[in-house]
Amino acid sequence: MPARTSRSRSSRATQAPSFDFDDGVLADLVPGDLEMFEAGRFEGVDYAPLAVEDWALDGGDTIDGCRFTGTTVGSWSARGAHIVESVFSGADITVASAARSGLRDIVIRDSRFGSVEAYDASWRGIRFTRCKLGFVNLRGAELLDVAFVDCTIDDIDLMGSKARRVAFDGCRVRSLNATGAALADVDLRGAIVDAVTGLEGLRGATISLEQLQLMAPALADLAGIRVDE
Repeated sequence: MPARTSRSRSSRATQAPSFDFDDGVLADLVPGDLEMFEAGRFEGVDYAPLAVEDWALDGGDTIDGCRFTGTTVGSWSARGAHIVESVFSGADITVASAARSGLRDIVIRDSRFGSVEAYDASWRGIRFTRCKLGFVNLRGAELLDVAFVDCTIDDIDLMGSKARRVAFDGCRVRSLNATGAALADVDLRGAIVDAVTGLEGLRGATISLEQLQLMAPALADLAGIRVDE
């Protein structure tokens, strides 16, 4: 009798992020203005271009079912806040502080973030499209169903994070820190990644053959293998 063969984990197709939220449901929203914005009206409101120096949400505050178009913010504090089923288009935010926040079913398009402090945050069903991101701190965060499409990211720190079904498609990532990360179905094949810290943390990620060749010297060093011609 021939020996049984088992299908290796590497032969299983990488699962792509899954999204249920359709921002088309954000119809018939109440038109917002600066006065409503400053009063904290963030449920079912459509905000046209606004520019504010500071935007502060308290822990436990919620943004639900809103659309923000062309919002310019110097400093945005959303620590411990919750943002659900909302869309940001053309945002220009210099500093976003969102540690321990909860984001679910969010669409972010054509936006720029100088820095994002989102350590210990929870992201579920988040889509970034054509965005420019500076430093993104996701240390200790939990990510599920997150997609970056045609984005430029200077530095993304996933140290100690838990990420499942996260994809980078058509992206340029200058620096990725995966130290101590727990990854599953994290797809890096669509990204140009210039530098990686914590290669051992990439266990559970999917990379291309070309990326493997570029990482080969560092992987050999990590495994204690000497390569000598």
